[in-house]
Amino acid sequence: MEETKPIFGVAGTPTNFKGKFKDLFAWLRDMGLNAYEIQCVYGFKISDVNKEIYKQEQQNGMFFSIHAPYYINLGSKNTPSVEKSKEYMRQGIELAKSIGVNRIIFHPGGGHDNTPEGRKIAIKQLIDAVNEITLNTDMGDVRFYPEIGGKTANLGSLDEIIEICKQCKYCYPCIDIAHLHAREVGSLVDKQAIRDRLDKIKAEIPEKFKHIHFHAYTIQYNDKGEMHHLVHGENMKDGSVGKPNLEEFVEVLHEMDIQPWVISEASDSQEIGAKYMRDLYYKDIK
Repeated sequence: MEETKPIFGVAGTPTNFKGKFKDLFAWLRDMGLNAYEIQCVYGFKISDVNKEIYKQEQQNGMFFSIHAPYYINLGSKNTPSVEKSKEYMRQGIELAKSIGVNRIIFHPGGGHDNTPEGRKIAIKQLIDAVNEITLNTDMGDVRFYPEIGGKTANLGSLDEIIEICKQCKYCYPCIDIAHLHAREVGSLVDKQAIRDRLDKIKAEIPEKFKHIHFHAYTIQYNDKGEMHHLVHGENMKDGSVGKPNLEEFVEVLHEMDIQPWVISEASDSQEIGAKYMRDLYYKDIK
């Protein structure tokens, strides 16, 4: 399925859902949500029963992406770790193809010196690794989505994600706006700041911008970046309203007239955050 309008959904199964897994997606659709990011964060493993559920639910209008394991690190200084990460990514491709999913989100990782030169080395290594994987693997319709890193020391700045997407045919941007806000130590202060970042992506990788993938929620951070995801509507520790501002983010989506996937990762409230953004977006659209 191809998206023709913005779609909103959740990362993983919300704690507020108390039914059987096979009934989850009807529950989400009843809220107007039709995207679900499968959390393979501890391994590319899905039971045969759930595989069939995912395939059936695509026929019912659900869109699925897969979040790769956290331990994948294509930017590591450790060569054996990189080789293992390549193999894990190949496993992910085969899993995605087996259930008809075409988006794999992954963290770029890290491990080289956190200096401009060290980061350049790590990003080039990651690009080479991704291109080796895709050159020697039948990708089908599967695409990789490198995600903005939440901590300042992580690989995955906005410029680095853009560079990866420029140099890797099969890579598209996963812009976690909360991670971006945190790693830039509170940069997304208003709608213009959000618009500036998206304008930059659109200008540098215009064709890939059309298929952009967002994670959107609010976040607690410090001078080193991400601390933890906030519950939807929760204030910061200092009592201020949580950022980035989701209302302003949705306004930018409207203004730019794009059709992204928007996944909420709000702590224990992802369906509430997703429905909030979805309702904001569609409130004036009949």
